[in-house]
Amino acid sequence: MSTQTDRSVWDQFKAMGPALVLAAVVVGPGSIALSTIAGSLYGYQLLWVPVIATVFMITYTWMAARIGLVTGDTLFQATREKFGTVVALAGGFFGFVTILAFQAGNNAGIGFASNALFGYDVRLWAAVFSAAAIGFIWLPDLYDKIELLVKFTVGVMIVAFFGTLAIVGVDVGDAATGLVPSFPDVDSVFLSLGMAATTFSIAAAVYQSHLMKEKDWGPEELSQQGFDSILGIAVLGLIATVVLLTSASVIHGEADPVFSAEGMAAQLEPLAGPVAFYLFTLGFFFAALSSLVVNALIGATLLVDGYGGNPSMDGRPVKQWSSIAILIGLAVVLVFREDPIELLRVAQASAVVAFPILGFLVLSIASDSEFMGEHANGIGANALGLIGYLAIIGIVINYLREVALEIGLL
Repeated sequence: MSTQTDRSVWDQFKAMGPALVLAAVVVGPGSIALSTIAGSLYGYQLLWVPVIATVFMITYTWMAARIGLVTGDTLFQATREKFGTVVALAGGFFGFVTILAFQAGNNAGIGFASNALFGYDVRLWAAVFSAAAIGFIWLPDLYDKIELLVKFTVGVMIVAFFGTLAIVGVDVGDAATGLVPSFPDVDSVFLSLGMAATTFSIAAAVYQSHLMKEKDWGPEELSQQGFDSILGIAVLGLIATVVLLTSASVIHGEADPVFSAEGMAAQLEPLAGPVAFYLFTLGFFFAALSSLVVNALIGATLLVDGYGGNPSMDGRPVKQWSSIAILIGLAVVLVFREDPIELLRVAQASAVVAFPILGFLVLSIASDSEFMGEHANGIGANALGLIGYLAIIGIVINYLREVALEIGLL
């Protein structure tokens, strides 16, 4: 295996993969929907949210990657050694439950995007692509195929969303003011926490330690993985930011704000033409497609690793539980009789318990010199990690608030 000193920047760029896998799953229907809502309601004022959330996501992704590279273990393998079997089992179980909460939104999102592009019923498309996703997951040598899939889908998303923004335009001066953190009103605080959760996904960040094993990378790859984490996760933040800018440019100030990606697409066609409509919807389609597959893999891997099974993508347990996750998400879409797009927000409110556990485990192990040696977190990384952990707690509180609203307690 070559060392980092033998590699040019271009070689490192071509070797990118694991962080793009995370970007492909985090930039999903929920991220696009909430960025659309933020731009529709507040214009550019919440532009700072995906920027800061991206910094936290890079921090935790890089910590999880270093755990995998330095120790040779996944997060829960290290957890069993440091905290015991029960903690690892709890982290894996609740991590899987969290992923299930997001999976229904991905199944619904692919149905909506396909309906907008090709017609026919949302639930029919959800069933068709769920079956295709399960078939894909059972292919051999899955990691290589996943990496090819996400490189293609992320590329399409970049072209589609940047193309849409180029058509509608942006006021650079006004947009720059949105980089200064502020909350226009109380509701914007809760919306910001929801947006942060779709960019700063601690469950996805944890998965980076597993991807290091899939790549068979060790300590000699620390430089490459640092490059991969920063650039790959920056792509995810950039896409969320571009969607917000597009929504702010097209919809903000109109009589009726937009509360879904469906509404965003509908607004684009009369205001910016059919090309903008199809570009945006195409980007949304590929965001939902990649999330549909990779989200299920993340949940299954965390569950299997939590109980001490074989967490490899090509292991039978991961493929089985991934298929189950997709089928559960599909079942929710098929049973749900209202607009499936509403699932994108309702489902996220269920993802509460795992976030504090997973965040604690990453921060604790990455800071432990007994495990990490000279690669343990320094003061700066720990400070940023602690601030990020406070953001996780804020996200959880917001989720609990949404659940309380749904069941009528607030």
